Amino acid sequence: MNDCLHRMLWIGGSPCSGKSTIAQRLSATFGLRIYSCDDAFERHRLLVAPAHQPVFAWLALASCDELWLRPVPQQIDDELACYREEFPLILADLALPDEDCGIAEGAALLPSLLAGRGVSPSRAIWIVPEESFQRAHYARREWRHDVLRDCTDPEQGWENWMARDAGFARCVAADAQGLGYRVVLVDGSKPVDEIYAEVVDHFGLTVRALGKWKG
Repeated sequence: MNDCLHRMLWIGGSPCSGKSTIAQRLSATFGLRIYSCDDAFERHRLLVAPAHQPVFAWLALASCDELWLRPVPQQIDDELACYREEFPLILADLALPDEDCGIAEGAALLPSLLAGRGVSPSRAIWIVPEESFQRAHYARREWRHDVLRDCTDPEQGWENWMARDAGFARCVAADAQGLGYRVVLVDGSKPVDEIYAEVVDHFGLTVRALGKWKG
């Protein structure tokens, strides 16, 4: 892993946890470039080959029913496998000069993948939502109907989607904790400012000077 990747700050977690909002606020406050895994996903989808990324390639072409009406445990396993297959593409994107280092954020940043690259616990954090919080916030997003528009059973698709994300969050949190990484659970009991302050403190950005921070 090049020096930029050693110096990157990593924010992983599950969808609907607020990690993107926190990354954007860190960027605005501390002048750090953001690499969004979600923004890169569509570009990566066009690069995959079945021989090298079989799960990612299958998911890229799957129908709405194939995506959302499969058994939830299979959906979770496939999501984890897809992110493992995508990770080399993310690393290739991040092979940048030191001055371009900043924050990488997204659900695709699995704890085991970062640990395998020697990422220090002081430079990574995972933010995951509690299931009821996740469901409440997803329900407010109108685009969710677009995602499920072609499902023959959109109500079941919605339930499977929520169960998949909740299961994914549990897997990620357990993996991160088992590897000695910090996990922040978002359940609505803390204001966003408090969670943001927790992340800032974890990264040591309050003492950041001349492009360096503790850890």
